[in-house]
Amino acid sequence: MENKLAIYQEVRAVPVEAQKAFNNGRFSGTDINPMWRIKVLTEQFGPCGIGWYYTIEKLWLENGAEGNVTANAQVNLFIKVNGEWSMPIPGVGGNSFITKTQRGVSTSDECYKMALTDAISVSAKALGVGADIYFATDRTKYSSQQEAKKSETTESPDISFDWGKQAA
Repeated sequence: MENKLAIYQEVRAVPVEAQKAFNNGRFSGTDINPMWRIKVLTEQFGPCGIGWYYTIEKLWLENGAEGNVTANAQVNLFIKVNGEWSMPIPGVGGNSFITKTQRGVSTSDECYKMALTDAISVSAKALGVGADIYFATDRTKYSSQQEAKKSETTESPDISFDWGKQAA
């Protein structure tokens, strides 16, 4: 592969319709729609099972604090580039199986599916899928040119405030 950043550059940007803001109380950020990731992998490499695939290496439960239990998945993602299969691209993901909240204890019957989706997303992240969400300060070769042009054309507004007068 001549351009080592070719895949990364192709898959880094996430369209607004595939983004969703979240705040779970512990941290906040931007969630990326998992089907968008599947679409990106398919656009780049072909249908799942033909141009890319994953193997489930391990599924397990882990006890957490206060009776919480997580379901976890470890996968290996494989992609085909120029007719050759890649080495495994590992990913580990997880989700809640048993959650203790103020309203009581709940159990998820989709925890392994969600942990698997999370693990595939982690593997895809290693290729740069959605990189702009994770690394917003990354610059392309055009960024400095665009910023320089913008500062040349944008004049700073003349902002002054008379500290002797107060707003009524």
